[in-house]
Amino acid sequence: MKAGIWIDHRKAVIVTIGGGEERTIVLFSAVEKHPERGGDSPMHGRYEALQVPADDRRQRALTQALDVFYDAVIDAVPKIESLLICGPGEAKGELRKRLERKGLGGRIDRWRPRTR
Repeated sequence: MKAGIWIDHRKAVIVTIGGGEERTIVLFSAVEKHPERGGDSPMHGRYEALQVPADDRRQRALTQALDVFYDAVIDAVPKIESLLICGPGEAKGELRKRLERKGLGGRIDRWRPRTR
């Protein structure tokens, strides 16, 4: 069975092909957009820092949510022999590293565009 995954930090679209069947699964992460301080913020003074969580706390929450999300994506393709991962940004590389740490890196297809 083969699969292709299009992934970003908010969503994964998994297409599996095998046994004469094609199946599509869409998974959503719990990652939320981070609150940011804007230049036009009406918050000023000593309470402004309390309105936005500290960077390390936000990063820990993001990392935990992505760990759960990547594990769900991996669980959705348990018997896949060949896996192609694509998508914008860093998520595809993060998923690839997670698969490799779990000993599943051999399943990843290394797609290379044709050159003339």
